[in-house]
Amino acid sequence: MSDLKVDEHLLEEVRHRLTLRTPNYQAVESVAYMMSQHYDVEERQEPFECIVDSATGVGKTYIMAGLIEYLAGIDTPARNFLILTPGRTIRDKTVRNFTPGDDKAITSSMRSDPVVVTADNFDSAAIAKAITDTSKTKVYIFTVQALTKPDTDAGRATHDYQEFLGASFYDWLGTLDDLVILADEHHCYRGPAFSRTITNLNPELVVGVTATPDSRDQDLVVYRYPLAKAIEDEYVKIPVLVARQDDRSDDQTKLLDGVTLLKHKERVSEAWAAENGVMPVRPVMLVIAQTIEDAEAYRDILDSSSFDGGAWASKTLLVHSKLSGDDKEKALAELDAVENPSSTVRIIISIGMLKEGWDVKNVYVIASMRASVSEVLTEQTLGRGMRLPYGKYTGEQMLDTVEVLAHEKYEALLKKRQALSQSMVDHRILTQVRTTGDGKKVVRKKTEEVENPFADEPTPAPQGGEVGFLVSEEPVEHVQSLDDHLKQIEDWAKDIPDEARTHLPLPDREPIRIPYVQRVAQAQAVSLNQVHEMKAFEDLGKALKHEAGDELIRTALKAKGGQIKGQKAEDTVEALHLDMPLETSRRGLIDRVMKVKGVERRKSELNAAGSIVDAVLEAMGDTATENLSAYFDRAARRLESEVSKQIRERARFDVVFDDRVQIADLDKPRIAHRKHEADHTDTFERSLAYNGWEKNAYEYAWFDSSPEYKVAGAVDADGNVVVWARLHRNDIPITWTQEGREYNPDLVVIEDVDDKRICWLVETKMNKEVTSAEVTAKKRAARTWANTVNNSGQVDGRWQYLLLSEDDVNDAAGSWAQMKDFGQ
Repeated sequence: MSDLKVDEHLLEEVRHRLTLRTPNYQAVESVAYMMSQHYDVEERQEPFECIVDSATGVGKTYIMAGLIEYLAGIDTPARNFLILTPGRTIRDKTVRNFTPGDDKAITSSMRSDPVVVTADNFDSAAIAKAITDTSKTKVYIFTVQALTKPDTDAGRATHDYQEFLGASFYDWLGTLDDLVILADEHHCYRGPAFSRTITNLNPELVVGVTATPDSRDQDLVVYRYPLAKAIEDEYVKIPVLVARQDDRSDDQTKLLDGVTLLKHKERVSEAWAAENGVMPVRPVMLVIAQTIEDAEAYRDILDSSSFDGGAWASKTLLVHSKLSGDDKEKALAELDAVENPSSTVRIIISIGMLKEGWDVKNVYVIASMRASVSEVLTEQTLGRGMRLPYGKYTGEQMLDTVEVLAHEKYEALLKKRQALSQSMVDHRILTQVRTTGDGKKVVRKKTEEVENPFADEPTPAPQGGEVGFLVSEEPVEHVQSLDDHLKQIEDWAKDIPDEARTHLPLPDREPIRIPYVQRVAQAQAVSLNQVHEMKAFEDLGKALKHEAGDELIRTALKAKGGQIKGQKAEDTVEALHLDMPLETSRRGLIDRVMKVKGVERRKSELNAAGSIVDAVLEAMGDTATENLSAYFDRAARRLESEVSKQIRERARFDVVFDDRVQIADLDKPRIAHRKHEADHTDTFERSLAYNGWEKNAYEYAWFDSSPEYKVAGAVDADGNVVVWARLHRNDIPITWTQEGREYNPDLVVIEDVDDKRICWLVETKMNKEVTSAEVTAKKRAARTWANTVNNSGQVDGRWQYLLLSEDDVNDAAGSWAQMKDFGQ
C-alpha cells in the first residue's frame, strides 16, 4: 500500500486560476483524493468511477474545467477527456463553454489549452492531427447517443472505420490508457445501452456530474453540495412560493399574477443596476404547460390586447418538441439569446424542451399552470430559475429570489410546502484525509448535516394560554397572497370611511420578530432580570478602583520589658504581583452573584449576572485585573450585598418572567373601522388611519393620542430605523402584576445603530401620568421583560424600553434621537 499522491499545490493553483467557488474546488479536490486512494493506496486496477452531486446553478461546468486542469497538469498527465452529455442542448452549451472566444467560454484561464473535438469535426484534417498529437490536451464533447447508436448519422460516424486512426473513433477511444470520462447529468445514463457505451471504453476515470443522482448510485457519491447549502451560502436564488387565498384558479388570473411579479422585478432590477452602475438584467417568466394545446392557449392569452393592456403581445416564445424546420431553429435561436438585452422575449412557454443545459440567469418567475407544487419543486424544474443574474446576492430580496406560482389555493400550497423541504437534501459529502495508526494517509468520505432553509418549522407560540395573541401556523418565511397585495396597492388611492378594512404587513418591509415570555406563576420569585439600574454597581466599581499597594506590609516583632510588640519594619520591600486573569475574576464574581438567596441557576440569570458584573468591571477600568487579584473577596461581598438589596426591594410586587423565549413574526391582520388618509400630516385626528409611511410594517396606522402620532412620525423619518409598528392589543402583552394583568406598549421600533440592532418598546404618557404607581409598575415590568429576553441568548439585537412624556415628545421637535435622550 502506497501513500496518497495528490498535488495540493496544483489544486490550489487551479482554484486560484479558475477562481473556483469553494464548493466547486472541494468537488475537484474530493475527486483527486478519492482517485489517489483508489489507485495509489488501495492499488486497485479497475477504472475508478465516482459522482459529484452539486446543486443546480453552482457551476458544474467549472468542476469539469477544474478536473481537466488538474489531471492535465499532474506529473503523469491525462490528455484525453470525453465529456458526455444526454442531449444536444447540453452538448452545444458545453462546446461553447470550451471554445475560446465564445461569449460563454470559460477557457481564458485554462493552461491546458484544450482542443475541442466534436461529432462535426473529429474527422477533419486539422482536428485529426491534434487527436494523434500526444502532447495536446483534447476535450471530446459528444452526446451519449452519438457514441451508442450506429443507426443514426452521428452514431454511424463514430463507429465507422477511420483510416487515420486505424479503427473507428469509438473503438480508438477505447484504446487510450488516459481516457477520462466526465458524464454531465450522470443520472441520465442508467440504461443498459448507455452503461455499456461507457464501460466498453475502459476509461481510467469516470466522474459523473449531476444535481440529481440516481438513488442506486449513492455509494458512488464522493462529494455532495445540496441545494439547501447553496441557498444558505448565497450561490443561488431563494425560491419563493406564491399562491392565492381566494378561489380564483383560472389561467388568466395566474398569468396576470406572474406578469405582475415580472414587472415589479424589472423595476427593482433597473433601479438597482442604475444605482450600482451595471447593465440591468431583464427578468423573464417561464410558463410550464402540460400539453401543446395548453401552451398555445396561454400564448393566445398573453398576446391578447385585452390581457394587461396588451403589454405582452409579441413578447412570448413558444417552445415544444414538435417544432420543426425553420420554426424550430428560430425558436431555439431566440431561446439561446433570451439573456441578450436586445431580446424581446419576456415570457417562455414550454412543455418539455427546457431541461438540463438551459442555464440562463434571468428567469425570475416560474408559473406552473397544471402541475402540482410537488412536481414543480424538483431540482430539475426549479433549477431553471436558480442562477444568480448579477453573479452574487444584491441585497435586494426581490432580485435574489425566484417566484414559483402553483395552481393550488393558498392553504393547499402551505400544506404541500413539505415538498420543497423533501427536495432539499439535508446533508453534504466531502472527503477527509486521515492518518492511520501505522502513519499512512488515507481518504474517507465525510458527511455533514446541512440546515434546511425550507424545513417545516412553524412559528412557535407561547404555552399556557395566558398570552392571547394570534400566531400563524405558516413557516417563518411568510407567503402573502398576491391578490391581497394587489388589493392593498389599489386601495392606496381610495377612501372608504364606512367600511372595515383589513391591513397585513407590507411584503417589502423587514418582518418584526417578537420574543414572547410568560410570567412565573409563584409569588415572591426573584430574578436578576429585575435589576434595571446599573448605577449602584458602577458606583461600586469606582469605589473599588484604588491602587493596590506595591509594598509588602512588614511588621517586626520586638521584645521589651518581657513583652513582644509589633513594629513596622524599617526596610520597605516591593511586592511582586501574580495577577489572576480578569476573566477568572469575572467568572468568580458571577458565581458569587448566582449564590444570592433566591436566584436560580438558569441561562438568563447567568447572563443577567454577567451584565451586572460587567458594569462593575467597566467602572473599575484598567485597574480591574490588579485590584480584583488583590481584593477579590471584599469586592465579591459588597457585590452580593448590593444585588440582594435590589432584588429584595422588588420581590414582593414586581413580576418575574420565565426565561423560555418563543419568537414569532408580528404579522397579525389589522382591521380599521375608520376613514383612511392617503398620507400623514402634522394634524392628528383619532378617527383617521394614516398612510404614507416609509418604514411602517403595515400600510396604515392609527393612534390613540397626539404624542403617539408624533413619535411615529419621528421614528419613520429617522435614518437608523429599519421598521416599526403601532402595537395593538395582544401584540406584545407584558404581564405587570402578580395577578396577571397585561398591557401592550404603544410602538415597537427596530433600528440599526453602528452595526448593532436595537429593538425598542415605546410607551407615551401624559405628563401627570408618568410618575404614577401604575405607570412605574408597568415600566419596571417592561424592563424586566427586556432583560429576560436579552439574557435568554435567543434574540437578535438588544431590547430596550422607553417611556416618553408629552413634554419629552414635544421638546424633541420630531427628532427620534432626542426622544431617546429625553425619555426614561
